[in-house]
Amino acid sequence: MTLVKYTRRRPVLSLYDDMDSLFHQLGLRPFVAAPQVNRDWTPAFDIRETKDQFIFEAALPGLGKKDIDVTLRDGVLTISGEREERQVNEDETVHTTELRHGKFSRSFTLPGEVNEQEVAAKYVNGILAISLNKLAPVEPEKTKIVVK
Repeated sequence: MTLVKYTRRRPVLSLYDDMDSLFHQLGLRPFVAAPQVNRDWTPAFDIRETKDQFIFEAALPGLGKKDIDVTLRDGVLTISGEREERQVNEDETVHTTELRHGKFSRSFTLPGEVNEQEVAAKYVNGILAISLNKLAPVEPEKTKIVVK
């Protein structure tokens, strides 16, 4: 087996990531993701919808609950945090590393009204699950008009 010297950033992959992000932003999707703050690390998300809820799941391995910040404001859900870079000892040689680190922030504009008072977030085994209850649809008031 031949060992290849580790380099932190590969320009070709960086260009690929930027183009991939551009194509995803141009697609028509019900959830609009805001541009990522830092390209060093972007966690993977699953987004599902039931008739009563929106459910977001994020893969955040290696983070503690204190490292994660979740906010909901004016129909925009924002998940942010930071994973620290692993320190390499002087007596170690790094041959490859694929675990990303750094700050991340993802924001999603919700396609419908949610009850901002009833949001549940659970973090188990590196998976953050956020459940947002939908508001019941409001029926417009009918005004009876008397025909003369």
